[in-house]
Amino acid sequence: MPKFAVDLLEPGMILAEDLTTSEGRMLLPRGAMLSDAHIRTCRVWGIAEASILGDEEEEADNPTTLEELDPQVLDACKIMAAQRFVLNPSSHPAVQEMAKLYVLRQARGLDAERARWMLTASPNDDTVAMFTPQPTTEYNISPKDIVKQEMELASLPNIFFQITEALKNPRSSASYVAEVISKDVALSAKLLKMVNTPFYGFPSKIDTLSRAVTIVGTTQLTNLAMGVSVITAFDNIPEEFFTLKEFWLHSVTCGILARLLAGQVGIGGNEKFFIAGLLHDIGRLVMLKNHPRAATEVLRLAKTSRRALVEVEDAVWGCNHAEIGGRLLKAWQLPASLEVLIHYHHYPMAASMAQEAAIIHVADYITHGLGIGSSGVSLVPELNTKAWQALGLSREDLASIAKQAERQSNDVMAAFFPDG
Repeated sequence: MPKFAVDLLEPGMILAEDLTTSEGRMLLPRGAMLSDAHIRTCRVWGIAEASILGDEEEEADNPTTLEELDPQVLDACKIMAAQRFVLNPSSHPAVQEMAKLYVLRQARGLDAERARWMLTASPNDDTVAMFTPQPTTEYNISPKDIVKQEMELASLPNIFFQITEALKNPRSSASYVAEVISKDVALSAKLLKMVNTPFYGFPSKIDTLSRAVTIVGTTQLTNLAMGVSVITAFDNIPEEFFTLKEFWLHSVTCGILARLLAGQVGIGGNEKFFIAGLLHDIGRLVMLKNHPRAATEVLRLAKTSRRALVEVEDAVWGCNHAEIGGRLLKAWQLPASLEVLIHYHHYPMAASMAQEAAIIHVADYITHGLGIGSSGVSLVPELNTKAWQALGLSREDLASIAKQAERQSNDVMAAFFPDG
C-alpha cells in the first residue's frame, strides 16, 4: 500500500488501512474517504502518514500510460476517441487529457481482436444521415405544458412531497425529518446503506435515520432523500438508446464528479452539487416517459447526424431537456439553486450562478468523456472553455478526480440498485 505524508493527503482519497493514533485509537476505518476535516484531525493527532488505496491494488491490470498499450489496441481506441470527441476543440488541454483518459479506460482488458470488433461496432460514417428519416412532426414543445402534464400525472411518490415540505420548513428538526423519511421503508434502507459507504467516509456505522440526519445534516440528507425518491418514479422508459440503469450510472457519476469538483474549487454545499448532477438530465426522462416519439426522434437524429443533442433538441423542439428539467424542479418546489444548475448545465455562463453551473457542466463533460453509463448521447458534448476557466482547473487534476469518481460510483449505485 502506498503511504502518503499527511501534507500530501487530499480530500477524496480512500484509506487502504485503518487510521489509528500512536496509542492505537482508531480515527477512521479502512475504506473511508478522506475529507478536509479528516485531514485536519490527522494533524491534530500528530499522524505523520496514511495508507491510501493505490494504483497497485485497483489498477494492477489497468494501463496508466498510452505506451503500455498494444499498438493495435491503441490505434483502435484512438479512433474511437476521435469519433466521440469530434465536437470538441482538439487543441484544448482538457480535451486532450480527457481523450487520453477515455483511451486508457476503453483499453482495459482489451486485446487487438476485441479492439477491432469494438471499432467496427461503432463506425464513423456520416453518410448514414442521408438515409435517416427527419422528424415526422414539426414539434413546438412548450416546457411549461410538459411540466404541467408531468405534475398532473402525479408520478412522484407521496414521500417526495412530504420530504419537500419538511425541507421548506425552517423549524424541521432532525427527529422530524427522520420520522418523515422513515415512513418509506425502502427509501430509508437505501439512505442508510448510502451514508455507510466510503462516499461519506464516516468512522463508525450509522444504524438509525435520526443519527444519519444529525451527522449528515438535515438539509443535506433531505436533498439526498428527494434525489433517491425521484429515481423510483421512472420506469418503462424506451431502451433503444440506453437502459434506465445506464442512465442512472451516468447521472450518479456526474453527481459524484460535481461533488468532487466543488470541493476542489472550494465551494461549499457539496451535497447540493451531488443532487444537481444526479438530476441534471431529468428533463430527458420526462420527455421519454410522456413524449417518447419526440424524444427518440431527436436522439436518433443527433446520433446519425453527429450533432450535439442539445442543439438538435433546440432546433426540433424549440427548447431542450435542461430547460424542461429546470422548470420541473421549480414545479416540484425544490431549492431555486438546483433549478438554476440544472437549467443551465449546457450553457453555464448564462446562469446567475455561473461558477456553480460550470461545475455541473464540467462534471457532465467528464462523465461523457470517460464513457461511464449513458444518457443517450453518442458524442461527448462540447466543453465550454469559459466554464473550464471559471473553475481554475488544470489538465493534471482530471486523472485524479476521474479515478476518485469511478471508485465512489460503484458504492452509490449499489445503494440505489441493491439488487444489481
